[in-house]
Amino acid sequence: MPKLIVLFFGAESPAVTLAEAATEGAKGVRFSEVDLRSGGAHEATTTRRHKRLESSAQIRDYDGVILACPAAGDIPAELGALLDQLEASSSDALANTVFGIIGGENTTLPGRVLRLGGLLVGAPAAVVDPETRALQLGARVATVVEWVRHALSHEHGHHETEHHHHSHDEHGHHGA
Repeated sequence: MPKLIVLFFGAESPAVTLAEAATEGAKGVRFSEVDLRSGGAHEATTTRRHKRLESSAQIRDYDGVILACPAAGDIPAELGALLDQLEASSSDALANTVFGIIGGENTTLPGRVLRLGGLLVGAPAAVVDPETRALQLGARVATVVEWVRHALSHEHGHHETEHHHHSHDEHGHHGA
């Protein structure tokens, strides 16, 4: 089952609302397991209803990662520290991880995420409302995670001489 984590940075900012919308969008994709967590150390006391990411190593347990942070200014310090830890500890461990960014698209965050070597999925450009963009981004990331996992199952699950036949209906659903 595809696993996604939605991390928000900035408990007193719109990032929480965007993260909740992205979580809702991702949960709307069949078979997706989604966790919503605070990424900031001090945020655990200000947002009692959200668990906190315990360590950067936990990121490797997920197929998809959505980062929600304030839309302008510098990347929050906690997010910068997380990205530093991920960059320092990964060779290509995150190569098949699907990332999405909501709120921080106009910062240096996309470049930092791309340096991790994963796949970065953008929100639909035509949608202006931030919460709707977050909802749709969550669904897009969950969908791409499903595609990547499906493709990797073919890569790892079949011998060279074995033939695999399947079809997808017009909506992309797997069939016999």
